[in-house]
Amino acid sequence: MTRTLRQTAHDVPGVKARALTAAATILAEQGADELNLRAIAEAAGIGLASIYHYFAGKEALLLSLALMGYEDLRRDIEGSQAIHPSVSPMRAGARAFFAFAQSRPSLFSLMCSERLLARHDTLREAEHRMFLAYKTAVEADERIPPRHQENAAYALWALGRGMAAIIASHPGGQPPPELLQKLFAGGAYLIDHPE
Repeated sequence: MTRTLRQTAHDVPGVKARALTAAATILAEQGADELNLRAIAEAAGIGLASIYHYFAGKEALLLSLALMGYEDLRRDIEGSQAIHPSVSPMRAGARAFFAFAQSRPSLFSLMCSERLLARHDTLREAEHRMFLAYKTAVEADERIPPRHQENAAYALWALGRGMAAIIASHPGGQPPPELLQKLFAGGAYLIDHPE
């Protein structure tokens, strides 16, 4: 199993899990443009008809990947304080967010796809649940005055969405490594120095 979707194998049954795992691998290695149901079926070792049994088409499969990505990211943010107990909750949540985006740029870009978000309420709801997890981390940070916490959470979320747009603007959702480094280093600096 790849790092692109941690919960696939235990959250969905057999053939569907194999299709999603194969799709996640192709997405991570080649980008969304190279994803097609025939390639997914071949990579998963299943028939094309089996994929159509679970997904009406490519968009339905991409939506499933994006939904699983948001769930992974929400869990990462919520669990970040346990991983980094000596770091403020906002910093720990931001680290989880940036680590996710940096390690899975194609999936992160897909999750923030304007086209998918505009067409699917379920994806916007998943993004909102992830945002609420981060907002909770910001609200727990003593460095942010209570009257600014919600605004800060929204601004940081917008920063993340902007980073996703930059990542998505590169072929296959794979910007040059030095650009990724600058994006994430700059974001980390802003998080670590809110004063």
